Amino acid sequence: MTLRIVGAQDVRALLTMERAIALMREAMAMVARNETVQPLRSALWLPDRRGLLGLMPGYVAKPERLGVKVLTVMRSNFAKGLPSHQGMVMLFDTKDGKPEAIIDAQTVTAIRTAAATAVATDVLARSDAKTLAFFGYGEQAETHLEALRHVRAFECLLLWGRDTAKAAAFARQHTSKVLPIEVTATAEDAAARADVICTLTAAIDPIVFGRWLKPGTHVNAVGSGTAREAELDIEAIKRSRMFADNREGVLGQCGEFLRAKGAGAVDDAHVLGSIGDVIVGNVPGRKSAEDITLFKSLGMAVEDIVSCEFVLAEATRRDIGHAVEWG
Repeated sequence: MTLRIVGAQDVRALLTMERAIALMREAMAMVARNETVQPLRSALWLPDRRGLLGLMPGYVAKPERLGVKVLTVMRSNFAKGLPSHQGMVMLFDTKDGKPEAIIDAQTVTAIRTAAATAVATDVLARSDAKTLAFFGYGEQAETHLEALRHVRAFECLLLWGRDTAKAAAFARQHTSKVLPIEVTATAEDAAARADVICTLTAAIDPIVFGRWLKPGTHVNAVGSGTAREAELDIEAIKRSRMFADNREGVLGQCGEFLRAKGAGAVDDAHVLGSIGDVIVGNVPGRKSAEDITLFKSLGMAVEDIVSCEFVLAEATRRDIGHAVEWG
């Protein structure tokens, strides 16, 4: 039995952003068509809660595949120059259960998360959106900058972060004539001027407030990933037409939604459906140019499995990575 190991460098070479966006669109549609199984993520926190070990299992019907992502999340790593998310995705055959691949999870997560945001933006944002705003300047900012260019003709990126020097460094590295980057002095300035917002931080408490959002804004809430974290305040949730990557996950594990629900501002019906539901026509997305739309991204095992299925197929076809005898 052969098992293929594919590391970060090879994942980056095989999984282009354009391909990842197409894969995420199909993964989201499969969720809406009930062609997947993915229980809620589980996490084992270190006793001092400085980090966690996460487990994300799932099943995909087409092509049939079992998989699981196992990774650590250490928020303090960014200051050390290390990835906050590290781990592996393992793929298994569904006929006899044999393991077939171990693939770097950090790179897959970075690419597929941004690709999923691009799909949501394409589905929900106004077609005339020109001004993009990022809250955060880490790895996800880099991959989101690459991904979102594929779905809208943005003319400017507004960038805000708690460390102005780091935000300025990101702007110097990534600005171009095609997409100039402006570092804003305040979060409010970035939010109030933006047509599309991406929150990409490790904030525990809100950094974007609903009173700042102009009609027609689309928001991608990506950075906060647990029930105790919230990048958006209750008013932002209340004002929005809210969609999820996986509705059940958002209802149970989304800090922004749970805070709003706990305050009595919204109920479960406020999460209108998944992006996949909009793609396949189960639920309408944006109804008017004035709607504030919101995509809450927690990440799905299905996204990892679909991405890694492609990586494994390409790596096998091109003999990339390491094939080892197993068992």
